[in-house]
Amino acid sequence: MPAPVVTCRSIKGIICAMKLTDAMIVKKRRPGFVSSLVLALLFSASIAVCAQEIPPGKQRWVSDEFEITMRTGKDTSKSIIRVLPSGALVELLRDDPSSSYSRVRTPGGTEGWVLDRYLMKTPPAKLRLPAVEARLRKSDEQRRQLEQDIRGLRQERAELQRQTEKLEKSGAGLQKDLEEVRRLSADVIEVNEQNRQSRQRLIDNELALDELRAENSRLAARANREWFVIGALVVIFGILIGLILPRIRWRKKSGWGEL
Repeated sequence: MPAPVVTCRSIKGIICAMKLTDAMIVKKRRPGFVSSLVLALLFSASIAVCAQEIPPGKQRWVSDEFEITMRTGKDTSKSIIRVLPSGALVELLRDDPSSSYSRVRTPGGTEGWVLDRYLMKTPPAKLRLPAVEARLRKSDEQRRQLEQDIRGLRQERAELQRQTEKLEKSGAGLQKDLEEVRRLSADVIEVNEQNRQSRQRLIDNELALDELRAENSRLAARANREWFVIGALVVIFGILIGLILPRIRWRKKSGWGEL
């Protein structure tokens, strides 16, 4: 089954139907802004379809610049007071849904009647567009700034990763050095213990040596005393011999003389 083809004529029919719907809504005292909005959406959605039927060199678009008339009464037959450009700000004085007209007043004080469907409660896109463009430019600037910040953060992260790897390598080297220090410390402690034991043995040996020296001194003193006694005895024995021998010789001589 072939797909339905939407042409400009069918779109024109849709527009006519929307106008009739708008007229019915106006008779029921409802604003025609909703139907106008739907019409605009349908029109914008159908531009691409219509453009396919028009040769590229013959394509044209309707300008978004338009003007509305301010009249003295609620009818197109009334005289025009002035023409209001698109985006003009007016003050709503009175609303007449039965005629689809509203009485408004310009900032300059001019009063008149305009059609309701040309009035909006919000500024038109023409006025909002500069603000939107400004926000877009600001968003683009912020996006570029964020991209720059992201690049900077990525560079910082890469640098931090390099520093972390470097610190990890340094940490591994420091761990090895720490283990070596601990090993040397254990050796030093052992050496200190050995030195302490050696000093203790040296002290014990010195004490023993002092005791031996004292014992030698006592023995030497005793020996000296013994030799002194022996010498004294020898002297005394010599003296006694010296006293006894002369008498013995004298007795012998006297005995012989008697013979």
